[in-house]
Amino acid sequence: MSIIYDPKYKVFLQCLKDARIQSKMTQQELATVLGCGQSYVSKYEQGQKRLDIIEIRNICICLGLSLQKLIVDFEERLEKSGF
Repeated sequence: MSIIYDPKYKVFLQCLKDARIQSKMTQQELATVLGCGQSYVSKYEQGQKRLDIIEIRNICICLGLSLQKLIVDFEERLEKSGF
């Protein structure tokens, strides 16, 4: 099974999506700040594109979120989900 379909990766993507929503940014607004198309954001949020650590860091910066806070949120959600 590919990592992109791993249930833990889906939890991670939900963390990113929730962070975007909490920052009150649309996919288009985030894409503009990232310097890419809206489909980039849509594809990673839907699990169609796998992100590397540099991309994740850039997304966090654009959302005004520290990478550390994102990881803590992710770990807490994994724990609650029984992973």
